[in-house]
Amino acid sequence: MPRRGENIYKRKDGRWEGRYIADRKPDGGALYRSVYGTTYADVRQKYGLISFNLWLISFMVSIS
Repeated sequence: MPRRGENIYKRKDGRWEGRYIADRKPDGGALYRSVYGTTYADVRQKYGLISFNLWLISFMVSIS
């Protein structure tokens, strides 16, 4: 079953990291990218913008 929700966690160095699937490899595996911030809210905001942009791109591709 796929993981749901935000993938945001605090690193050992004190920064927050949010990981997202940016693309798929030819073999079907996930290609991850990360966003970093000093606070959880900072990363959540960046993560939300990226998630929306990825959704918008996939939507535009699906209707064309």
